[in-house]
Amino acid sequence: MATRRLTDAFLLLRNNSIQTRQLLAEQLADDRMALVSGISLDPEAAIGVTKQSPPKWVDGVDEIQCDVGRIKQKMKDLAILHDQHLNRPTLDDSSEQEHAIEIATQEVTQLFHRCQRAVQALPSRARRACSEQEERLLRNVVASLAQALQELSTGFRLAQSGYLKRMKNREERSQHFFDTSVPLMDDGEDNTLYDRGFTDDQLVLVEQNTLMVEEREREIRQIVQSISDLNEIFRDLGAMIVEQGTVLDRIDYSVEQACMKTEDGLKQLHKCFTRKIRPVHFLVSLRPAGVSSHVRWSFSCFTSVRLCPFSATGRPPGQRWP
Repeated sequence: MATRRLTDAFLLLRNNSIQTRQLLAEQLADDRMALVSGISLDPEAAIGVTKQSPPKWVDGVDEIQCDVGRIKQKMKDLAILHDQHLNRPTLDDSSEQEHAIEIATQEVTQLFHRCQRAVQALPSRARRACSEQEERLLRNVVASLAQALQELSTGFRLAQSGYLKRMKNREERSQHFFDTSVPLMDDGEDNTLYDRGFTDDQLVLVEQNTLMVEEREREIRQIVQSISDLNEIFRDLGAMIVEQGTVLDRIDYSVEQACMKTEDGLKQLHKCFTRKIRPVHFLVSLRPAGVSSHVRWSFSCFTSVRLCPFSATGRPPGQRWP
């Protein structure tokens, strides 16, 4: 009866749930702090913070983290199988163990591919009208997950390379004792020598060793194929990390340009304010010099127009043009 160990997956999901609840509680407490003093956060006043559901991409992050935990557990189990297969004390048939190693390697490779596709699909699951903070958080999460997958894929590739190296060393030792490449006898003397020197048990042992060598060659080809698949995953993850860094550089450049334009706009506002108050100073300087009544009436109309609000006709309320 086949069984599956789900303890690690359960512990991972439980810890993620606890951390999510704590994070949401802290965010809710921070969001309820009023940005302007005097604003009421009473729910009856219809002014406050409404509780929102987390984004859809959070579920995808939890699934990826669960798969990462499964990858780590599978890699540990695969390392144990490698040690048992290479360090077995007898020459018994180990087809079941080799089949288990092949299945575990394929499962780990499939989990790597699925995690890679899930990480690439995270930005598409974000909301269209999301805030800038949410976009920055999503970019950081994607970069963190990509880096974690890259580290795991590197470790898995090193483990497979080490297993392949140990397999080659074992094959070299086997060929040292059972070398069939050098012809030791002619075909005519084959049956005679076998009848004189080898028993049936020795002949069976030679056949088993030949089958074992062929099986090892097949396993080595499979390991080489899995390493090539991991190289492809490693290259895609590296390209994803470079792309995230490029996006961050563009954001920093945009923020810098916005600051420069804001400073230029503030300078232009100071210039406009200075030009706007110059005519008033000029008219005030003319009044003590004894100007005519027409000039004084123009000054009074000009100051009243600047101080009084205009009506729809462009004239001060309660006044008419002469």
